[in-house]
Parts: sequence; structure tokens; C-alpha cells
Amino acid sequence: MINSKKRVLVLEGSPRQGNTTVATDWVLAGLGKKGVEVIRLRVCDLNINGCQECEGCVTEKKRAGCQQEDDMLEVYDLLVDSDLVLWTSPVFCWGVTSQIKAVVDRCFALLNGENLLKGSRWAVVLTAGGDHFDGADLAVEMFRRLAEFGQVEYLGHYVVPNCGRPQELKRRLDVARAARRFGQELRQALLK
Repeated sequence: MINSKKRVLVLEGSPRQGNTTVATDWVLAGLGKKGVEVIRLRVCDLNINGCQECEGCVTEKKRAGCQQEDDMLEVYDLLVDSDLVLWTSPVFCWGVTSQIKAVVDRCFALLNGENLLKGSRWAVVLTAGGDHFDGADLAVEMFRRLAEFGQVEYLGHYVVPNCGRPQELKRRLDVARAARRFGQELRQALLK
């Protein structure tokens, strides 16, 4: 029997399991489980080096072609084979964490030759200690522009501003409702 479930790859960029994990859990609850297979990868637990700009990927036309041998090789397959990639990260110094940024930078290897990301779908979940314009806006713009460049369908983002401690966030029922609603919107886009 053919697996008809939609595959969702969650790339978790937080080095700890805090606010970003809470928000991601809420979004996934809204997404639901029926007809969906979720693969969650904690990027900080993987061995992924930053891009070395060796341009080895430029010579490959039909595959990623990255010359580095690390865990990103498995992530490439998941990025290409997933129906939705959900990028998650807290905002660190006006951007995403270095762990998730390494994955973003290494996506360049999928854009050379045949664009292996073309037609993919991406969404973003960010948490921030400040407001929406305290770095989250820059992170969203990075993902939006990369998606546009890679001809990826950008399904949107959910930003949780003004985060304190995770136990405080868990009491913010309005945030939980909005995150679940975002998950429901992703489900509608994914299953249409």
C-alpha cells in the first residue's frame, strides 16, 4: 500500500527545548495527525557544518552535490522529499540561531543545476524576547527571500513576540490559539 500521508519536516533550530518548542507543539497540534507524517529534527543534535563556499555543489546538476560529509546529507533528502518544511527558531541577535542558519546556507547546494527545492512548501515559526520588529522581521525576510529565489511556495510565518520563560508562555492562551490556527492554515494548504 502506498503511503498517502503528507510528510512534514520540522527543522528545530533552538539549542534548548523552551519557547520555540512550546510554540512548535501548538502549531503541530493545529496541523493535526490525520494524513500527516511529522519528522522532527533538532538541528543542534546533528553534525552540520556551515557552508565552506567550496563551490563543489556548482558542478552537480541532478543532486545536492555538497562535498562535505556530515548529517546535512540526510537532511538534503528530507528537504527534497517533504511536502512541507517547517523551520523553527528563537531570534538570536536579530536573526535565527547559528544552527538553523547553517542549514539555510547549505540549502544553496539544492539550488544549483536543477533547482531541487522548486515547488517545495515552507513555513516558519519564530519566538522572540522582543516585539515582531526586534529581529523576527529580519529572519522572516531571509526565509521569504530564499523561498522566492528557490521558487519555493512560502506558506507564511508565525511569530511569538515578547517571550519570557516557557512556563509563562504556556499560560498565554491567546498565543496557543493563534499558533493552532496557523497550524490549521498550514494543514489546509498542505492537503488541498
